[in-house]
Amino acid sequence: RGVWLVVAVLALLGAVVGAGLLVRHRLAGQRLPEAATLGGLTARLHDAGWLSMEMHQAMQGGYQMPAQMMPGAPPGDELRLGVPLTLLNASAEARAFSLADEFFLAGGRITTPRGLHSDTFGPLPRLGPGSAVDGVMYFDTVVPSESDPPLYLIWRRGGDTVQLSIPRISNAPDHHGG
Repeated sequence: RGVWLVVAVLALLGAVVGAGLLVRHRLAGQRLPEAATLGGLTARLHDAGWLSMEMHQAMQGGYQMPAQMMPGAPPGDELRLGVPLTLLNASAEARAFSLADEFFLAGGRITTPRGLHSDTFGPLPRLGPGSAVDGVMYFDTVVPSESDPPLYLIWRRGGDTVQLSIPRISNAPDHHGG
């Protein structure tokens, strides 16, 4: 009787794990949009790339320089990812925005979405009617392996949330200086 109970529990556990893997496989096969409109602004992502942090990769005497000697460089095994973005305001009124409060990196090996490290937009707090702006958002993260889920952005604006696919990400440079 105890053997049948163990067999039944194992069969149930196998069914649950199998269903979870099937759902993950199906979700991994779905492509997220590369553009969306929230709160009067449209965001469109473009091909992204890993930044070569020459100073971060600098080796002296066979040892990697400590992070304290390279202020602003990504910590540990992380690299900086640049994600180009076009923001468009097609409405007839100015729209305020905050990249740091609205955009987060997720996926890959990340367990908690990552906030923005920096950007090239500068202190632009709003976008005028009928205008657009291009820039790059930078995030620090561990480069995902081929078996990890793809990286994507989460955009939270005006109480709404959407996930945006990063169209293509260039290969990561050698992080350890060769």
